[in-house]
Amino acid sequence: MRVLSLLGLALALNAGAWAAPASDARGYHREQRVTLPGSGSSWGFIALDPSRPYLFLARRENGLSVFDVDKQRAVKTLEQSEGANGVVFVPPLDRLLLLNTDGSLGIVQLSTLKPLKRIALAQSNLNSAVYEPSTGQVIIVSGRRADRSTLFVFDPLQERISAAHEFEVKKIDPLLLKGDGSFFMPMRDEGKVARISSSSFAVLDTWTYPGCSRPSALAQDAERGRLFIACRGEQPQLLVVDRDSGALKASLPIGRDVNALAYDPQQRLLLIPSGVDASLTLVDQLDADHYRPRASVSTAPMAYNMAFDPRSQRVYLAAMDFTQPLAEPSQPKADPLFHANTFTVLTLAP
Repeated sequence: MRVLSLLGLALALNAGAWAAPASDARGYHREQRVTLPGSGSSWGFIALDPSRPYLFLARRENGLSVFDVDKQRAVKTLEQSEGANGVVFVPPLDRLLLLNTDGSLGIVQLSTLKPLKRIALAQSNLNSAVYEPSTGQVIIVSGRRADRSTLFVFDPLQERISAAHEFEVKKIDPLLLKGDGSFFMPMRDEGKVARISSSSFAVLDTWTYPGCSRPSALAQDAERGRLFIACRGEQPQLLVVDRDSGALKASLPIGRDVNALAYDPQQRLLLIPSGVDASLTLVDQLDADHYRPRASVSTAPMAYNMAFDPRSQRVYLAAMDFTQPLAEPSQPKADPLFHANTFTVLTLAP
């Protein structure tokens, strides 16, 4: 019996030596993959409902799809939502505002998902928006312009535009509220990040950084006073800067053309998707000014827009199959041709 016991122990130890690594070594894994019908050739931002397990998918030509992340199935496509490019929630008023590619703003009752009205706002695409609870206003960002962009101030109670502020900026990527009555504004083509007053819209600070010619997605660690900036370009990198002074504290390489960024305070982890590299980069925060890349998790090509749920720590990404036409070296890169009925919702879990 003792011989058998020793043999069993040896086999167990040998099996342990060849076992797959612990699940936390992988960081995240693909938990679900669901494909939705539709022939649209592009999509915008995705966002999680503040109180329900609903993921809102702004699918432009296919409208706004509502996806139940618990049941992993589509709930509905909102009526009168063609051209959906993004959403913003106004929970105190039970409203969802829909940003559209034709420059209009849709107003939807959040609890029932019933469309209420559609307001003409601009002559072309609305890109993103944030609800500013200290003022009760919604700040809406216009899409890419030739040399000037506009921040519209929308009063959701009166359902009207109360102000419009122009900036000499070609493209403003999504804003990030600081939480003190100001917000951060990345100016991708100008290579700057500005801090703007939410009330007066005065420019309070403007920061530039060596090697960061195209700042895009933002996130923050409010507890430790750090702002995270994803920089596009030939050598893409993540910058860690002081939220108050803008002082550079750390930098590290990341994937290409990052369009979204999330910080998880529970895991003290940065999550950085790259649709070009079909990956989700995980970066551990050791302390406020020291960071260590942990892993690169495979996702899917074109999975560039992300929604992160801090409660479940799940990551949601959207992508489509596509064909990339090849051009001569002297010609500009052609737009990808997306395949109908391949729009996919990816769920990654820790």
